[in-house]
Amino acid sequence: MSGFVRPAGAGERFAFGGAVFTMKVPAGDTEGRVGVMEQEAPAGLVVPPHTHDGEDEMFHVLAGRVEGYCGDDPFRAGPGDLIFLPRDVEHALAVIGEGPARLLTIVCPARFDRLVAEEGTPM
Repeated sequence: MSGFVRPAGAGERFAFGGAVFTMKVPAGDTEGRVGVMEQEAPAGLVVPPHTHDGEDEMFHVLAGRVEGYCGDDPFRAGPGDLIFLPRDVEHALAVIGEGPARLLTIVCPARFDRLVAEEGTPM
């Protein structure tokens, strides 16, 4: 495995769960260690409660605002904030406010990115 630069705008795009995901670092590029996607989510999008078995998830909020919970803890986050959601803990997320949100979504080890690629619609 070697390092790389993924230029702005590069990466396969998939519609999944009401959002659009751009694969910045798919699992195959890191031997499954980490996956990174840029997510564009419309205002009002609600991701229902779910759990990632054995996979941590992080969101770096690039634009917009989101709220949700992880376990018993509610959260709100905006541009520049980072959300960490540990594996095996139920969580949910919603885009709040008038505009869309843009999130850098990081999963470790990489599993969710594979789900997006397998079940999403290529764009």
